[in-house]
Amino acid sequence: MTDRWQPSRAGITNVWRYYDEIFSFYQGRLLLRGPNGTGKSKALELLLPFLFDANLRPHRLSTFGSADRTMHWNLMGEGAQGSSTRVGYVWLEFQQGDDEWFTCGARLEATTNTTNVQASYFTTSLRIGDLLLVNESGRPLTKAELIAAMGDHGVMHATPADYRHTVRTTLFPGVTEQRYDSLITALLQLRTPKLSERLDPGVLSSLLSKALPPLDQSDLTEIAEGFERLDRQREELRRLDEEIVTAGKLADVQRTYAQRVLGAAAFTLSTATENLEDMTRAARMSERRFQRQVTLTDEAFEQLAALGREARAVDAEIAGISDLPAYQEGKQLDLLRQQHSGAALRASEAAAHAAKLRARAVADEEHAAQAKAEAAARADALRRSAAEARAAAELAGMPSVFEEIDAGTDARAGRELLTATVDARLAEISTLQNAVVEHEKAVDARETARQRLEETREELELATEAEIAAQYTFEQAFAKFGADFETWTRGCSELRVSDQSEIVEAAALAREEFSAIEARLHETRSALNNQLSQYRSIREKLANQADVPPPAPYTRDAEYRTYAAGAPLWRLVDFREGTPPEVRGAVEAALEASGLLDAWLTPENSFGVSDQDRFTEPLLVAPAPGSSLLEVLVTEDERCYQFLEGVAFGATATGHVTAIGADGTWRVGNLHGRWVKEAPAYIGQKARHRARAGRIAELTGLIEQLATDLSGVDAALSQIAVRRATLAGELARQPSTDPIEVAEEQRTKAQLRCAARKDAVAAASRRVAEAEAAVSALTVTDVPDKDAVSAFLAAGHRWLDDRHDALAAEALSVEAGNRASVSGSLADEAEEIAAARQQEAADLAITLETVERAAGAEFHALDQQLITLRAKALALAEERELLQDKQTGLARTLGTLEEKRKTDNARAAEATVAFELADTRYRHLTAAHLPEDAGEVPDGPVDPRLIRDAESRLSLAVHAAQHELAGRIDLSLDPDDDVTVLTATVDGTRMGAHALLHVLQAERDRVRTHITDAERDLFDQTLTGHTRRHLAQRIQGAAELVDAMNQHLARVKTASGIRVQLDWQVDPQLPPGTREARDLLLRTDLDASERAMLHQFFRERVEEARAHDTATGWEQQLAQVLDYTTWHQFVVKVDRGEGWVPVTKRVHGALSGGEKAIVLHLPLFAAAAAHYHATPTAPRLILLDEVFVGVDATNRGQLLELLVNFDLDLVLTSDHEWCDYQELTGIAIHQLTTGTDGDDAVTTVRFTWDGHRLQADD
Repeated sequence: MTDRWQPSRAGITNVWRYYDEIFSFYQGRLLLRGPNGTGKSKALELLLPFLFDANLRPHRLSTFGSADRTMHWNLMGEGAQGSSTRVGYVWLEFQQGDDEWFTCGARLEATTNTTNVQASYFTTSLRIGDLLLVNESGRPLTKAELIAAMGDHGVMHATPADYRHTVRTTLFPGVTEQRYDSLITALLQLRTPKLSERLDPGVLSSLLSKALPPLDQSDLTEIAEGFERLDRQREELRRLDEEIVTAGKLADVQRTYAQRVLGAAAFTLSTATENLEDMTRAARMSERRFQRQVTLTDEAFEQLAALGREARAVDAEIAGISDLPAYQEGKQLDLLRQQHSGAALRASEAAAHAAKLRARAVADEEHAAQAKAEAAARADALRRSAAEARAAAELAGMPSVFEEIDAGTDARAGRELLTATVDARLAEISTLQNAVVEHEKAVDARETARQRLEETREELELATEAEIAAQYTFEQAFAKFGADFETWTRGCSELRVSDQSEIVEAAALAREEFSAIEARLHETRSALNNQLSQYRSIREKLANQADVPPPAPYTRDAEYRTYAAGAPLWRLVDFREGTPPEVRGAVEAALEASGLLDAWLTPENSFGVSDQDRFTEPLLVAPAPGSSLLEVLVTEDERCYQFLEGVAFGATATGHVTAIGADGTWRVGNLHGRWVKEAPAYIGQKARHRARAGRIAELTGLIEQLATDLSGVDAALSQIAVRRATLAGELARQPSTDPIEVAEEQRTKAQLRCAARKDAVAAASRRVAEAEAAVSALTVTDVPDKDAVSAFLAAGHRWLDDRHDALAAEALSVEAGNRASVSGSLADEAEEIAAARQQEAADLAITLETVERAAGAEFHALDQQLITLRAKALALAEERELLQDKQTGLARTLGTLEEKRKTDNARAAEATVAFELADTRYRHLTAAHLPEDAGEVPDGPVDPRLIRDAESRLSLAVHAAQHELAGRIDLSLDPDDDVTVLTATVDGTRMGAHALLHVLQAERDRVRTHITDAERDLFDQTLTGHTRRHLAQRIQGAAELVDAMNQHLARVKTASGIRVQLDWQVDPQLPPGTREARDLLLRTDLDASERAMLHQFFRERVEEARAHDTATGWEQQLAQVLDYTTWHQFVVKVDRGEGWVPVTKRVHGALSGGEKAIVLHLPLFAAAAAHYHATPTAPRLILLDEVFVGVDATNRGQLLELLVNFDLDLVLTSDHEWCDYQELTGIAIHQLTTGTDGDDAVTTVRFTWDGHRLQADD
């Protein structure tokens, strides 16, 4: 045996007509031989690649790729022998070396109740025989029995996917799921009978391409992580884009609102300004009009008084004439004239009124005649429409309806009765018509429902299987997560959690603890560094100074002592020899505490010098009454000596004005105190040197201690960094819940699908029952004439319309006649009155004429004068009346103008107030960010409803935006009198909507620039790193593999001289630049332009992958982008003695049957061998149904030799072939036979070809 896996045996138990058959391989090769119908192709369907694929779809099982024969048919069709349930097994055994075995198989169960098959897949290290698949009575084992029989040596897999995974990782280690699928596809393609008759160059190129070694996924992980980081940044960019869209919408709404608010405010201000101007102008105008009206009123009053005086004079004259005796005799004439004038006027008016009434009476008479004729015409039309309606009712079978309407007097009730009865009859007819149609539909629906019921039952079975598998996957994922989580928690040192939900809080608390500790440590470190710097500075200063002065007070002029003449006291004195150390320290301490130690002593008197220092002036000191400082201090300076002589000294400070005590006490004027120190540090050169050295030593010790402390702080910070890294590592290593979430999602989907399928089955069952009931319930009857009913409805409405019109016309005729009669009577009466008044006027005229003839000449003269005066009096009265009316009008106008003046003045005051308010409001609104948000403010008035509408939309927009911008942008709507002010707060900065939009756009541009730079760096990494080298190696390796294939293919040459080779070339259909990019990948010495070309090429491929399949991860997308096999295509070339030409369908069609088989099989053999090239331990199976049909014996031997050279394991079928060729080193042949006398079992007889002879097994 070889060191790789090889098929050793295969078996079929109780499936189809195979009841218990085992096929044994020889050297990994097997030929199933037998006449058509014996089941050789069926055995291939049941075994391979089904036991690799675990897929029960009919087109995957059938060698022809059809769906005619399902696995259910294989179990319950032929060979079922009438049983309602059947269980069978199929299995395949592999051997590696001498003692390692692997068996994979499936338990298949089907019943007559469903069309589904329940498949249970198992793998085991036991051999069939050691592991029995049937019990003692020959019954196939149940699942539980099989699991018990395998024990610890096998697994019953919960899902087909688990089974496929185990088979793939055991037999084909290192092969990905995608490449495994490609292998199964290639095996299915090779298994197709008469494959040579159906050449598809595209499929052939795809099979050959998928056989090439793929890229190593691990090489893509780092780049994929980079692209995922870019995706996260793009997600941030997308979020920013969404925020910008939201902010843009908000800015648009705010712009409208701000424009309307500012427009309204501006218009209000403009209106207030114009109104103020108008009101001021109107007030001035009202004042001028009022004053002018006062003048006119006064003038009218004077005119009226003059007319009164004149009218009284005329009245007096008329009275004088009327009282004359001559006039009294004939004054009856005047009365007669007045009576005659009145009678004539009344007669004229009565005649005119009578003529008017007579004209009206004539018109009314004519209208009455017309109304009578119209009523007659309407009555005739009513009789005709009634006859038509009665006839239509008879045809519609509804005469009773007509009679009932005709007997009624309510027109509205009659019309409603007509409409209701006809609608009811039409509905009845429609119901009957629909019943006929529904009966036909019900019959069709019943058949459709029955068919759908069967389909839903099949779908339910599939959904149930998927739900079981999804539940198992979820449970496995949950259990694995629990185990991984427990393992992870045990390995955590920083995180202490017992539940996954506690991780985030625990991590946050840990980070807070780290941050708090780091803050304290950094604060401590900063303080230590500051102190260390101070100490080092002081030490350096001490090291560079010969004498270290006492600390200077802040009241001293810092520059004065650098140029002033003189010296401080401590530099001019020293202690006398023999002065005790404790006295020295006490004296210096007292001098320093009192301020005398560092006091400045000038060479001459210190009067008039700078006052920003402390001086000692000996001229102001009187000698001490007793001992002085000269007892303990010496000096060579005369002025200093004089000063020391004036400072008293004793065991303690005395009562002298300036005194120093040996115990550290001191007195200066009314100030006194005490201070001591162990040794002097300023008085005396030795003391100063000693103090400076001590201080330096002290500082050095402090510096060393601070350095030690800093090292401790740095170590603590490093420890915190280690703990942070540990925490980050623990968080990064936490088991992902993605498998659980994915499994739960798949389980939920499967449950929903299963529930939906159950509902569908129930619904389908209900629909079948409902359809059956509907067919039974529906009956067909005669349907009345629908058109006749509709005609009756139309005729009835016309009849009712005519009846309504006839009644209305008759009423109008009667009314017109009555009106004409009344008008005639009134005219007759008026004419009689007019005749009587004419007679009265004639009689008065005769009487007047008689009296006028009898009157004298003097009376006529006075009468004429009186007529003239009366006319003048009448004229004056009329003029006075007009003038009084004018005066009244002027007074009224004056009052009106006065009111208007007051009103206009008040309005002007109000307009002033309104202007000031509008101006203040406008300035307030424009002081904030409303103008920026509004942009250009439109002119003209703004309807308040538009403002309210904009405010409502702004409120809605802010509410929507708050949800989308929540987290870092705070939006607020604050009331400001009658408007609402929108404010956005970003990182503590308040701004308007317009500014917010610009801030987000600027941030978006910054992120986009960062993404562009990061993407360029990532592409550079791809183009220059290990990925490029790995891709180049793969392309070179693939080219070498193709060369090796061609070397094997070159050994096969037909009798007619035909040879085949493979040409692996760049696909000409790919985008321009692919060939150049491929060639550049194989080079290392690229210049800038070539790198830019590669950069552009990969960028375009990445964008295409992202656009076409955004659901996959970046590793998959990069695998697609960098899949060099898709850049190339295989072209099969053939040489018939005239040079190499591509095998097109036309070229292939011109070949003989055997030549076609050779030309097609050779590349497929090469593809199969290439699939196994990268997996040395894998079985190298190739499946051929109806092997080498039409190929002559010589070429068959060559083809089999090629298969041997490719080291391929064979499973072949043939109805005549024995494969006893010298080129083939060995193969097992199973001759298939069927029983006789009703026995349908398929059995086999095994033969072995060992390369030299064919012999039957015992």
